Amino acid sequence: MQTIDMYPPYILQMYGVYDTHANKMEVSAEQVEQAVVEFYQDPVAKSGLNAWLMQAQHSRHSWTFAWPLLDPSKPEEVQFFAGNTIYMKVSRYWHEVPKEEYEPLKMKILSLIAQYSRSKVILNRLVKSLGAYVIHTIQLDWTTAIQDIITMFDPGTVSGIDPSVALNLLFSILTIIPEELETMQEAMSINSKDKQVITGAVRNSHQAVLSLISQVMQAGQVSNVIKEVVLKTLNAWLKLSLPLSETRDLLVALIPYSNYALLCEPVMDALRTAVTDVGTYNIPNTVMEFVTQMLRLAPILEEAQRASDENTASLIYSLFTSVVECHSRLLLQCALQAEHQATVVQVVALLLQCAATPGQYPTDETTSNIPFAVWFTIQDDIMTFEGEQQAELLQLFQPVYLKLVDTFIQKSLLPAEDALTSEEQEMFRCYRQDICDTYMYAYYVLRGEMLSHLEVHLKDAVVKMQSNPSDWRYLEAVLHAYSSVAETVAETDNFYVPRFIQSIPQIPFSDNIQLISVALTTLGAYADWLNYHQDHMHHVIPLMVEGLVNASLVGAASQALRDLTLECPLTISPFSQPILTSCQRALEQSRLESAETERIMTIISRVLSVGKDQPTIMTYLNDTLTPYISRLSHLKDLMGNGISRDQHNELVSLLKLLSCLARHLNLNNSTVEEDDDDDGTTRRHSQVVSGEPQPLLLVLQQLMPLLSDIAAKATTDQEIIEALCKLLKNSISTLVDDCVAILPAILEIIPQLYEASLNPAILDLVKQLVILFGRDGNQENNMGVLLRMVTATTLNRASADLWSHTDAIHGCLMLLSASFKKTPNLIVSHHNHITPLFHLGVEALKLPEEGTVRAAGQFLASFINLSRDPNVGCLQPVVAHNTETLVRTLMFCICNSPRHSLTSFSDVLSALCKMYGDDLARTFKTVQADETFLSPRVNAQQKEDFAKKVLKNRGSKRRILEAVTDLALIGRGLAGTDYGAQTRGFH
Repeated sequence: MQTIDMYPPYILQMYGVYDTHANKMEVSAEQVEQAVVEFYQDPVAKSGLNAWLMQAQHSRHSWTFAWPLLDPSKPEEVQFFAGNTIYMKVSRYWHEVPKEEYEPLKMKILSLIAQYSRSKVILNRLVKSLGAYVIHTIQLDWTTAIQDIITMFDPGTVSGIDPSVALNLLFSILTIIPEELETMQEAMSINSKDKQVITGAVRNSHQAVLSLISQVMQAGQVSNVIKEVVLKTLNAWLKLSLPLSETRDLLVALIPYSNYALLCEPVMDALRTAVTDVGTYNIPNTVMEFVTQMLRLAPILEEAQRASDENTASLIYSLFTSVVECHSRLLLQCALQAEHQATVVQVVALLLQCAATPGQYPTDETTSNIPFAVWFTIQDDIMTFEGEQQAELLQLFQPVYLKLVDTFIQKSLLPAEDALTSEEQEMFRCYRQDICDTYMYAYYVLRGEMLSHLEVHLKDAVVKMQSNPSDWRYLEAVLHAYSSVAETVAETDNFYVPRFIQSIPQIPFSDNIQLISVALTTLGAYADWLNYHQDHMHHVIPLMVEGLVNASLVGAASQALRDLTLECPLTISPFSQPILTSCQRALEQSRLESAETERIMTIISRVLSVGKDQPTIMTYLNDTLTPYISRLSHLKDLMGNGISRDQHNELVSLLKLLSCLARHLNLNNSTVEEDDDDDGTTRRHSQVVSGEPQPLLLVLQQLMPLLSDIAAKATTDQEIIEALCKLLKNSISTLVDDCVAILPAILEIIPQLYEASLNPAILDLVKQLVILFGRDGNQENNMGVLLRMVTATTLNRASADLWSHTDAIHGCLMLLSASFKKTPNLIVSHHNHITPLFHLGVEALKLPEEGTVRAAGQFLASFINLSRDPNVGCLQPVVAHNTETLVRTLMFCICNSPRHSLTSFSDVLSALCKMYGDDLARTFKTVQADETFLSPRVNAQQKEDFAKKVLKNRGSKRRILEAVTDLALIGRGLAGTDYGAQTRGFH
């Protein structure tokens, strides 16, 4: 058992025993060494030791204690901590180094690098330290750093280090220097302007580095292990955007090295970095000459394929994929020129060859998926050309895409059953989805030619299956291709698609369940086309109807028929009787999954909604729903004594089933829309033309007592509450004003649920009701009572612990924002929680969830904007009395919250500027005078500048957002950095 007196004093400080801060005390090397050793040995004290060590590492004393700890006699973990400390100090705390100490510091680092030249882990920290040193000094103090380092570690002259070790060390240092440039803004706090100068200073030495690289790569006595390091150095320097005109000869000379397994990847990396650099966009001729030279990789690729060297083949294919993705438009322009067309064709042929890699993906090969994105890029760029140029490109690339279709039909063939593991099956599923997407890109290039091509495949596949019914995978792959382009084919296609639709019933499926399922799914994908070609319905309905009553096919059939009824609400009507009969048989005879039952209920609801009289509908619904409602009632009775998990899930499924009915059973064929609200609620009258009530209303009137009982017994069951709210919400959306008949029951359910659970689904339901009935003279008072209940409950339950109730706060603020916009009368006449709600909105700005902060911003902006309306006088005093609290909160959040919340803060400030400009100006002066607020990150002058920007641009939301972003960067210490510049431009 460890006691507090067992720890040395420097550890006890972490637990509050001593008040001395690490920056205010002497930290010795011995104390640090002991702490590091204990950190690795004592898991109990690990967390506290880590905090103390980090504190010590950041203190000024670390310049003193780090060097002794690098003694070779110290434990390796102590040496590593010391090396890491030196790197951190040189990179982040350069301002602590006096100018006269620059040279001694450099010599210490260089000496240690030589000393630890064979200790890879610690050497890495020291080399990075030297890299950071170079970054800080190359601009003014050590301008010859790169050349000096090359001279210092020249294997032929350096003493005390083995030549091969020296060479490895030299190139490790030369690699680190450009890599450190990538992290200099954040790690070293170097601003954007200085970074450009420093980068230029480093880049100015590139010729010496390239010359050294060329010399070493040509040296026969240098091992491939060293050459691998050299190539990584080259890649690091190429990332400095070196001119391709200067690097091209060296890069071309490296191509033969890709035939060596160890060197292939770094060679490919270097070639890719060079040819895809942004600077190459301005030198198209140089790029094309370089790409032509890169085709010298083709023989190496062929050799790799003969040797079954998939790694080398993948690297080469990936390189050419990157080239096409980066320079697609340039390649297409060159394809129009006789002198370059052969190069472009050869590059594309390589990628087509990659897609056609023999074998089963992903068991036999994992290469064919590499160029998927290329086919979209080429197709998309072809469409940017016009007239004759586009026609010429289409003529050139149509054979490519036709070949691609042939390739993917073969590559998408389903493997034999149990041939893939579960992980491989998922990989193949994703692979097939990528093929599916590529078929769509191919269609945009080929149009009718693709459908004609698929028709040939379809005929061949049918013939093949007729001769051998077990050979059905080819046919399945063709149907998969047809399904992939279903949403893309033109609605006006009256030639190929009709022939395909007509051919489906004629296919000899030989009772192949899997194949029939695919056919059904494919037909469902053409639902939108069928809506415009209803004369072809009779080809597809019989197959779907027959599938519904087959337990093995009901999943695919219900999905296809559901899609058809959703897309073709009117044209499906002549087939309603066989569909309804099959649905009824399916529900009675089959043991269905809940998703299948929901789809069938959707089909029933859609079919009943067109061309049926109310008595017929009610008779069918009575027969269909009675078993489900009886079962629901039985489960309700069991709830009092506790139900099993299976019974609970069944109850939720039944509520979801009824929710499908509520969403889709709608006889209102002559809807008159008044306006669409932001939340999707449409104001309309839903009574049917005959004057009779909606069948859904009749069902719900019988159902509401049962739903009320379920609600009373499930006040804290989140799944049941959400399913019940979805059912009620769908019912209201369908019935709209006519749901008044069931409104009293709904208004009884909501309070008992919300007071017990604070479930946000209830708030969505309340918002729908408030928007729908908040201006209805007969229901306005009820809506006011409902709104008061929700807000009072939210305040009572959530205000004390906002972080535990962010969903409820989010939903409540969204509800109030909608009420401000649509039903402000409820705020004026029926609300008595104005001030606490304003405070809730202000506090919600501090929460971490993006959605909740956005809701708070919308609420506060709406509150402020509405407060100046003379008809809503109760809001203005609240804003006036709390302006300073709001401004302080906004400025604090701007400096401390995630970037994605800045727009919300800006919106609130914009509303304050617009409505309370004078008050805001006075508040800013008060905040500026408070020296402790936002210090030390933001000083008084910066707060004043922020205030001026905001007040000056009160009419421009964009300008205020820029001011907010600038303050956020200052608060984070990122002002002036490249990262900050990028952030400022991204909103």
